[in-house]
Amino acid sequence: MSLKTRKYLMIFTLCAVATALYGTAAYRVEQTRMKPSLAASCEHNHCVPHTASLNALR
Repeated sequence: MSLKTRKYLMIFTLCAVATALYGTAAYRVEQTRMKPSLAASCEHNHCVPHTASLNALR
């Protein structure tokens, strides 16, 4: 295997790894975004909204 072939093979491998990492991260973000989130956690007679600001919780 020549030096030029190894160089191109290494570049291709690095691009494939970077693409795979990006694709995996994008997939996980999309799965997290599509997961239904609860509007509030109601336990022990307290309902705490997840999207409220700190001032709204006072």
